[in-house]
Amino acid sequence: MIGRWAAVRGAVLAVGAGVVLASSPAWALFGGSSGKCDRTDNDRQEASRVIRNIAGRLDAMETSIVETLRKHAGQVSGYQAQSAKAIVEALGNHSKLRAQTQREVEENRAVRERRPTRRGCRTATGARGMAPARAAVAREKARAAAAGVGRIASDRSVAEGSSADNSQRFEALMARYCNQGRLGEDAEACKGVAGRHAADLNPRNLFDRNRLVSEQDRRTAIEVSRNLAVPVVHDQFPLSAAETSQERRRVLLARSADARSALAADFFAHARALRAPGPDLGRWAAALVPGRDPDQPVSRYELIEILAARRFENPDWFVQLQAMNEANLLREVVTLLATSLLLDWERYRMDERRGALDAVSAAIGAEGMRRLPGLAEPASGVN
Repeated sequence: MIGRWAAVRGAVLAVGAGVVLASSPAWALFGGSSGKCDRTDNDRQEASRVIRNIAGRLDAMETSIVETLRKHAGQVSGYQAQSAKAIVEALGNHSKLRAQTQREVEENRAVRERRPTRRGCRTATGARGMAPARAAVAREKARAAAAGVGRIASDRSVAEGSSADNSQRFEALMARYCNQGRLGEDAEACKGVAGRHAADLNPRNLFDRNRLVSEQDRRTAIEVSRNLAVPVVHDQFPLSAAETSQERRRVLLARSADARSALAADFFAHARALRAPGPDLGRWAAALVPGRDPDQPVSRYELIEILAARRFENPDWFVQLQAMNEANLLREVVTLLATSLLLDWERYRMDERRGALDAVSAAIGAEGMRRLPGLAEPASGVN
């Protein structure tokens, strides 16, 4: 740019010099119009003045042009800087938006992976029936224990004395659990149907039933329990008549025998109480067993059976296990652990009763030893 202006500048100076020489009186010395030479005319000075004037104007013009170009370049640089800043800010906002979007995607994925399955939600919802069912079992057990102990103790609020209880049970035997075709008796003696013959003797009517729904099933389970533990109750010795030491001893021994009989009866009463239907457990059972009616009553015993055994007989459980993510698999493991603890607790309660029965058996053996010669009457014994 500077070189171009220098060439223009030189051309202008040359043209200016020619104009000055042409208009000067000295031009006449070289064939000018006058043909005379004026020695007083200072053409060189005039030419120099003109040249300097033009050069000054050219310098000012060049300076103005350079300044204008500088300002233009500054404006362009400013515009470029502003554009670059806007682009950088836009890229930054885009990066933040992408990071936020990616974070939300990861959070949603983590939530979906750790979200309980529908079956798990139904199971958790149905678990609310466990506590009411346990309370219902306790109430049923209390009723069964009161009835059993009252029967053994000849409590008139439960049974009309021991003789009346024995008579009523015999009539029930002839009407329900005895069939003339099976037993060979006449039609007047055994009036029970063939399908119920000897039902009170079959342990399956208690232990192989997971739920006692009908009154007939419940009564049969009670009769099985009584035949196993306390088939016959004895008349109580009148307490008011126990005046001598022997009579009092007889009363105490009789009550000891009744207590042991009641312990044996309690073992079977507990088994029956676990099989009492509990409507609040139906939804949990339906969640574990597909296709089951949630309104169908379920006993606590039946639910334990489903949790501990029956659910694993369904191949769908193994298929669902393979498809579970880590979070749901841990939930399933915790559910199995809770089921195991539940079974351990029920096993502990039954072990208590079995231990009590074993202790009673040992006590009965010790009591029988005391009747040996020399022990019943130590004074007459011989070493």
